Amino acid sequence: MPLLTDDALNELDQFLTSDLVSDETLMVDALDGYLTAIAIGPITLMPSQWIPGIWGPEPDDAPAFESKENAQRIMGLIIQLFNGIIETLEKDPDSLAPVFGENRFRGDPHVYPDAEPWALGFMQGLGLCRSAWQPLFDDPDGQVWLRPLQLLGSLDLSDEEESLVLFPDQREELSKQIPGSIAVIYRYWLPFRQAVFERELATTVQRTAPKVGRNDPCPCGSGKKFKKCCGAGSVLH
Repeated sequence: MPLLTDDALNELDQFLTSDLVSDETLMVDALDGYLTAIAIGPITLMPSQWIPGIWGPEPDDAPAFESKENAQRIMGLIIQLFNGIIETLEKDPDSLAPVFGENRFRGDPHVYPDAEPWALGFMQGLGLCRSAWQPLFDDPDGQVWLRPLQLLGSLDLSDEEESLVLFPDQREELSKQIPGSIAVIYRYWLPFRQAVFERELATTVQRTAPKVGRNDPCPCGSGKKFKKCCGAGSVLH
């Protein structure tokens, strides 16, 4: 569950449906899917890479915040929602509850989950680094995990694929598969994300470590000059 309270989530929803944003802005359910794709993906994206996509594809889609305080409040809610997704995934991926809407049809008392906007948002988030996701698309298991997300979240479906999402009960069954797909995709990418993090950390350490001169004392503590010790290249410790 997101760290946001229901009231805070409703506040964010009201802003995203207000006249202060463009018609291209993601609604709260699509935003939840968008952020989830960014959270579980193979690489870390900077906020500057994904925040503009919330509002729309064009610079003119940026929201007309009422004030600096209003901007800070809304951005704070978005970050809270994002952090809540990450925290839930780290603690228990199987407990993630996507923010789906609801559909009702005349003459049918059943309330159907409306996961299409969420899936559309997810596929948009995935599209920010589509090439990095390619190994999952190439993996037979990955294709199965992605299938409900693609069927509900893609605008370009074949006739055969369209036949799989024609009826409410079909879409409901696909919606039920999404939480499980998200959990297993998160676990699929986890070792890769950890390897990338460790590599970036090592690179940062190498960049920030002071350079040792050849005539300086060797940092290994031997008391010898660096060029006569570790700097010789053939010394093993």
